[in-house]
Amino acid sequence: MSLLKLVGVSKIYQLDGVSVKAVEKASLEIKKGEFVAIMGPSGSGKSTLMHLAGCLDTPSSGKVYLKGKNISNLNEAELARIRNKEIGFVFQSFNLIPRIKAIDNVSLPLIYAGVNYENRIKRAIRALEKVGLKERIQHLPNQLSGGEQQRVAIARALINHPEIIFADEPTGNLDTKSGDQVMKILKDLNQKGHTIILVTHEQEIADFAQRTIKIRDGKIE
Repeated sequence: MSLLKLVGVSKIYQLDGVSVKAVEKASLEIKKGEFVAIMGPSGSGKSTLMHLAGCLDTPSSGKVYLKGKNISNLNEAELARIRNKEIGFVFQSFNLIPRIKAIDNVSLPLIYAGVNYENRIKRAIRALEKVGLKERIQHLPNQLSGGEQQRVAIARALINHPEIIFADEPTGNLDTKSGDQVMKILKDLNQKGHTIILVTHEQEIADFAQRTIKIRDGKIE
């Protein structure tokens, strides 16, 4: 059985009274343990496709299945529960809270999951150790390099032991060396059993994945 499956999924936005198809009749299947790159130029619909697959948005038509369950018509509260328990996200802009330390950024999803303070801290330390940032747990985001901030974001994505990690242009704001470090961490996580879905427009980043799904003008090629 597939871990994630999209069947004929479309997403239409209304902009100034005009219907814009960001994704059109997209179908794909991702099995547990895969490392898949979704690749396309800017404006191709790859991030919209990720949002639909990752329960950040709902399709205008079509169906999304996670572990065999149709999640296409769930309400926002139900989708939020799935995101908190099943899915981790890593974004190009890191999305860290500037005023709180690395350890608190990482432990934040555990607050929503109802985990007590002591266990939150223990798990956050372990997650930061996994990405090589044991010595940076008390640093604020502005005291960290871009690569370190992205590694904090990866640790946060890992904190609830998700089956799937979505990485949307994770190296987009990084220099080549930091980008390579981040991609090696994602590849290592995949080898340890995590399913990785990577969104990128760069071939050398997509090459880290086992297979590539190409999208253009909202359609999977």
